[in-house]
Amino acid sequence: MNLYRRIHWQINAIRKRDPLSPRLFARLFGAWRARSWDPTTVPRRVVVLRSDEIGDTVTTLTLLAAMRAHWPEATIDLVLKPGPATMFHAVPTIDRVVEWTPITEGSALKRQVLTARQALRRFGVRGYDLAVLPRWDFDDTPMRYLAVASRARSVVGFVPVSDREPVWFGPQVELLTDVISRGSRPLLTVAQLRRVAEYLGVPWLDEPRPAVGTGLFDAADSRAAERHGDLGSDPGLVVGLGIGARDAKRQWPLHDLSETVMTLARQRPVTVQILGGKVDVERAAELASSLESDGVRVVDVAGKLSLSESAAAIARCDVFIGNDSGLQHIASSLDLPTVVVTCHPADGSPWSDNAPERFGPWSSRNALLQPAHSADGCTDECVATEPHCIRAVRPTEVAQAVEDLLRQSRD
Repeated sequence: MNLYRRIHWQINAIRKRDPLSPRLFARLFGAWRARSWDPTTVPRRVVVLRSDEIGDTVTTLTLLAAMRAHWPEATIDLVLKPGPATMFHAVPTIDRVVEWTPITEGSALKRQVLTARQALRRFGVRGYDLAVLPRWDFDDTPMRYLAVASRARSVVGFVPVSDREPVWFGPQVELLTDVISRGSRPLLTVAQLRRVAEYLGVPWLDEPRPAVGTGLFDAADSRAAERHGDLGSDPGLVVGLGIGARDAKRQWPLHDLSETVMTLARQRPVTVQILGGKVDVERAAELASSLESDGVRVVDVAGKLSLSESAAAIARCDVFIGNDSGLQHIASSLDLPTVVVTCHPADGSPWSDNAPERFGPWSSRNALLQPAHSADGCTDECVATEPHCIRAVRPTEVAQAVEDLLRQSRD
C-alpha cells in the first residue's frame, strides 16, 4: 500500500508539473550503480562542474593541476558557463571544456528534464567514474542535477546551502554520494579546493611550476595582447592596473590609482598597462589621459582583449594592482606580485560575499589593502552603490605595498 501511495503521489506531482524528488531524479537519470568515492581509486573519466564567474573559476586551475599530476592518464572534462569557458581553451590539465547554460524558464519539472537532456547531449550515455562539484557557497543553478545526469558513479560536493537555494531544488544532499562538510569558518577559495583534493585522495601542489595561470593563454593570445598594446623594447617597471569590478563599491577611485602610479614613477621608469572589460573603456581613457599628462607611458587595452588575451597581457606585467575582481584572480594564478584594494572593512564579517578571507589574492607574493573600519552607513560590510568604504585606502599605502613586494622579489 505504501508503494502504491508513493507511485500515485509521484504521478500526481508530474501531472501538476511539480519537480521530481532528488532521489527519484537520481534513480531515473543517474548512474545505475552509484557508490561512495574510494580515495584509492584511479578514475578513468572525471568531470569537474563549476557554475561560477571568472574569479572562482580561475581558482579551479589549482585543483585541476593536482588532479592531472595524480591521475595523468585520466580524461578530465570541465563544465563551465559560456563566459568563463572562453578562458580555458589552452589549459593543458583538461581534455575538454563543456559549456553549459542553466535553464531558468519553465516549470521546475521541465527544467529538471531539460537538464537531464542537456547532460545526455553533452556527456553521452557512457558516464563518468567521478563528478566533482568544488563550489563551497550556495548555488542557485541546478548544477548538482547536471552532475547526477552525467551518470557519474560518484558525485562529490560540499553540503548544499538549502536556505539560500531555490525551494524546488529539494534536499540536494540526496544527489551527492559524498558530502564534504562546509566547516565552521570560511576559507580562501583555494583553501576550500585543497579540502576537495584531500577528500579525493589527491596530493596538493603548493607551488606548481609553471604557474597554473600560464595555461589560460596560448601564443595567439600573446600576439593579440602585443598587437593591441605594444610595451616597447625598454618599458621599465610594467604595472598592470585592473580598474574594473562587478560592483561600483569595489572600484578604487581613479585619482587614487593615478597618485599611486606617480609615487612609483618617482623611483624608476614605469609603463602602465590598463586592463578591463568593455564597461571600463570610458574610465580607462580618463585614467590614461591623467597619467599621460603627468609624463607616464600608458598602454590602454581595456575593452580590446578577450579573457585569455587579457591573461596574456597580465603575464607581461611586473606587478598587478587591482580591485576585487576576476582579473586579480588571473594575476594570482600567474603567481604575479599582486596588490588588491578591497572595499571590505578589516572588522567586517568574514562571511560576506566581499570578504577577502574568502576571495582575496592567493599568489605567493600578494598584499591586501582594506579600510580598517566601515564608513558611516555600513556595518559588517560595505552596502553602498558607489565607492564608499574603499575610499579609506590611501595611495601611499598601496605604493608602499608594491615596493615591499618588489623588494621580496629581488631578495
